[in-house]
Amino acid sequence: MGKWLKCNQGVGVILTSLFTALLIYIELSPWAHRKLRDGFTLGFFPAVAVGLSIFFSLIIIFDSRRREVLQGLEPFTFTSALSAVLAVVVSWLYFSLMRRIGFLIVTPFFLLLAMFALGAQSWRNTLLVAVFMTVIVYGIFRVMGIELPLGILSGVLPF
Repeated sequence: MGKWLKCNQGVGVILTSLFTALLIYIELSPWAHRKLRDGFTLGFFPAVAVGLSIFFSLIIIFDSRRREVLQGLEPFTFTSALSAVLAVVVSWLYFSLMRRIGFLIVTPFFLLLAMFALGAQSWRNTLLVAVFMTVIVYGIFRVMGIELPLGILSGVLPF
């Protein structure tokens, strides 16, 4: 990747562009303008957070140190960028499948694949950890009163 993309100014331009696209998405979404009982709209706080992110990424673009290359980005290559995009696509796929099929079914498979991608060796231990973590996370969310999508298990499970 070019040196400019690795400097503060390049990172700031990329972040500003992404946050601007996110703000446009929020503003064009019907859910964002739904009024809540406290008078705020559903998208108020996300829009404020994204607006602040745009403000701070603009500061990076015009900062006096804008030409400095960030140390962590020196080894960054096109392959690294492709890996990051792949991670976003896989996350989107996970959330899409989770909503349709259900958290309890999709999550162990996702965790299993993620752990092997990160270097896990033992199938048995990895499968046990994936199932255990799924059950623990589901239990914690249930205790907090947050329901995760059951998908195809919604008519089968008693809870």
